Amino acid sequence: MKPFRFTRILKALAILFAALTVFFWANHPAKAPVDKDISGAATDPPPAASVSRQGERVASGCEIVQTMGFTRCGHSVTRRIEAPESVLGADFSAAQAYYALWQIDSFSGGHIAMSREIPLFCPMHTVVSVNDAGNVVLCQNVYGDGMAVVEATELSAARLERDLREELLLGVGFDTKEEAEAYLAGLRGKAAAE
Repeated sequence: MKPFRFTRILKALAILFAALTVFFWANHPAKAPVDKDISGAATDPPPAASVSRQGERVASGCEIVQTMGFTRCGHSVTRRIEAPESVLGADFSAAQAYYALWQIDSFSGGHIAMSREIPLFCPMHTVVSVNDAGNVVLCQNVYGDGMAVVEATELSAARLERDLREELLLGVGFDTKEEAEAYLAGLRGKAAAE
């Protein structure tokens, strides 16, 4: 009977530890705030000195946590990678230069957290948009910072009303491919009616 109680106690402690970890990370986001000017445009991030540690260098096995915020849908994706060989031994300035498109939010030899705002939909969405040839296409974010065409159509955006064309140039996001295909069918119907 005692081993059974001991197992239950360990499970309860593990659950408590997991809950406290989630609570800590939810209430202490790694992303540094970005101020906005009165026009709504993002301004420069806080000075690098606030996250830099004098003398710290990227060590072997350093964990890099990259958080991508997707402005079109409001979602974020976090990935964890080991520091590549090319950045080992780098100080804060060299690491910032290596990851020039990212804002380094915290830096130490064993852990680097960085973030980036990307003006796209996240990989969880299918997007109806217009390609360079002017045709309506279904896209998906498969790269993190770029969209890939997953289905091309022969429907020319020029056959649609101006408001729809402008909306499609920005991209219209859907939670499922089926919803995007239904929207596309509606566009084909509108184009046929004109």
